[in-house]
Formats: sequence, structure tokens, C-alpha cells
Amino acid sequence: MTETIREEIINNKNIDSKERGRIGVRSGLIGIFCNIVLFVIKMIAGLLGGHISVLVDAFNNLTDMASSVVTLAGFKIAGKPADKEHPYGHGRMEYIAGQIVSFVIMIVGATLLRSSIEKIIKPEPVIFTITAVVILICSIGIKLWMWGYNRRVGKRISSETLIATAQDSFNDCIATTAVLVSMIIEAATGVSIDGWAGAGVAAFIIVSGIISCKETMSPLLGNMPSKEITDEITRLALSEENIIGVHDLMVHDYGPGRRYVSLHAEVPANMGIMAAHDLIHKAENKIRAATDCDVTIHMDPVERDDKETLRLKALVSRILYTMDKKLRLHDFRIIQREPSKIISFDVVIPEGNREDPSSYVDRIKDAIKLWEPDIEAEITADRLFVKATG
Repeated sequence: MTETIREEIINNKNIDSKERGRIGVRSGLIGIFCNIVLFVIKMIAGLLGGHISVLVDAFNNLTDMASSVVTLAGFKIAGKPADKEHPYGHGRMEYIAGQIVSFVIMIVGATLLRSSIEKIIKPEPVIFTITAVVILICSIGIKLWMWGYNRRVGKRISSETLIATAQDSFNDCIATTAVLVSMIIEAATGVSIDGWAGAGVAAFIIVSGIISCKETMSPLLGNMPSKEITDEITRLALSEENIIGVHDLMVHDYGPGRRYVSLHAEVPANMGIMAAHDLIHKAENKIRAATDCDVTIHMDPVERDDKETLRLKALVSRILYTMDKKLRLHDFRIIQREPSKIISFDVVIPEGNREDPSSYVDRIKDAIKLWEPDIEAEITADRLFVKATG
């Protein structure tokens, strides 16, 4: 389990950040070379035969070449170490590079769609050549190889950019196959579908750009970490004997291999401060060693022996369960006993709930007052930063 998490959080344990950068740059150079070759031979075939769909496919490869250039630059910059202006490194540049690639793909797709529509309105005869067919078949073979290579390397170094590049290569195989089929149909039947095939490929390119844009935008905005990662971090923390519970777990992503974890760990309130500090320090080191993440743990002391605290916590838990079975609380404590009693706790609002958090808080306070009129409650509505674990 821990090895799986390591691969998801950073990369293969034997690959350091410099090697990861070298692998990414090498993949970018291979992509540039292959796409230049494909662009040139498809342009020749398209111009000789007057095939707009082949020309569209050629410019698709030119776009892929530009994408490889941006990817290469992204890996170069992302590999730079932290500096004064960027204390968390430059890892997110890989995501920004993906965004640039996505916009380039959409712009080129729109331009090629316009050219294809013009060919549909004013169709021109095309020349069927065996050379064009052979070129397209070879192109499909090259793109299939690029798909396999980038997919394998992307998984090895946990690069969403290279995995997306692999998918783009597979999409190109489909697009080029469509062009090849349209060429053969037109030669066999005399029905001109070249413009329509070009429009279909252009639309396919635009859709791929939109999907790629969404995928690369997500980590920039801040993804919800996977349940596997958060479950493993929680398991590691709770494996320490005196850590009672874990909450407010957050995973901050600053690019592949640059993740920072923060969480709150509950410890017995009667535990000595030095013993508690040593416990938290040990847990941080354990999580750091297993996940290669920088870890900060905040210590929350909780009462386990005070009968009044346990009674009131049980009462509030029942109230929350009655209101919504998904409501959870943590950091429950009595912060004042005389002259009036004040309790404090955080309540975690369920995922997908659109109710105003302040409305939840007011309802909980009103319910507590019905059972304990003399108690004041200080309640903090908490957001869920990780996927629910049950």
C-alpha cells in the first residue's frame, strides 16, 4: 500500500527530481522530432493529392510539435530548485505548460475547422495516391508507438502531462485513421467527403483541447486528494499509540513530487507537553518517510477521562446525527465551567451540501439549548479538504 502511495505522490523511489526532469525533456525531444517528420510528409502528401483532411492532420502534428516544445520547456522550468521568490519550487510550471498546450490545440483546431468548412462549400477534386495511403499508415504506426512510450514513461514518473500527451497521440491515431478511411471511400465511390473528414478531425482536435484544458486546470485550482493517499496518511498517523484521531487533513500540491501535508492529531489532554511533542515528531517522520511529502502536524489535546466532557460530547454527537447522519465533530472541549459553561467544537459540513454553514451552526446551537439551556456553544463550521472515509 505504501509503495502505491509513493508512486502516486511523487514517482518511482529510484528516480530523483533531476532524473525525472531528464526523462521529461527526452520525451519532449522525441515528440518534437517525430511530429516534425509527420508534419513534413503529410504536407507533401496533402499538397500533391489536394486532400484537405490530410493537410488538417498535418497541421495537427505541427500543433503536437508545439505542444512538445512547451512540454520540454515546462519540464526544464519545473525542475528548477526553490529560490527566494518561489520557496515551494517551480513544479506547477508543468501544469501551466499543459494549459498553454491546450489553448494552442483549440486555436489550431478552430482554424482548421474553418478551412474544412470552406472545402465542404466549394469541394475540389482530389487525387488518390498510394504514397498518401502509405504515409498515413506509417503515421498511425508512429503515433501508436508514441502513445505507448509516453504512457509508460508518464506512469513511471507520475507525470500527468506525459500521460495526457500519450492520450493525444492515441487521439491522433483515430483522427488519421478517419482521414485514411475517407480517402479510400472517395477513391472507391467518387463521393467527396474530404471536407467532412477534415471538419470531423478539426472538431476532434478542439474537443481534445477542451478536455486537456480541464485536466490541467484542476491541479492548478487545487484537487481533492485521492482517498488512497489520505487513508494511508491517516493510517500512519493512527499507528502511533497515543494519537487518538486525525482531522483537518490537507494535501497541498506544488507540482509533481512537491506535496505538503498538514493535519491535526488528537492526543490525550493529560499527556505531558514534551511527550506529546515527541509523539507528533515521530508521526511526522513516519509519514514523511513513507510518502516523500513534507508533513506538519498540529497537536489537539482531547479529554478522555472527564465525565462531563464525555457526556456533553455524546449529547452533541446525537444531535448532529439526528440532523444529518453525515455530520462529524472534532476538537470538542469545555473551555469554561464557571460561572456559566461554554463548550467549543468544530463541525464538518457534508460533501455536496449547499446549505449555508452559518445556518447549520444556528440549528445546532438551538438544539443544544433545548437539552442544556445553561450551556453556550462556540461552533466552527469546517470544510472537508479530503474525501470522506466513512
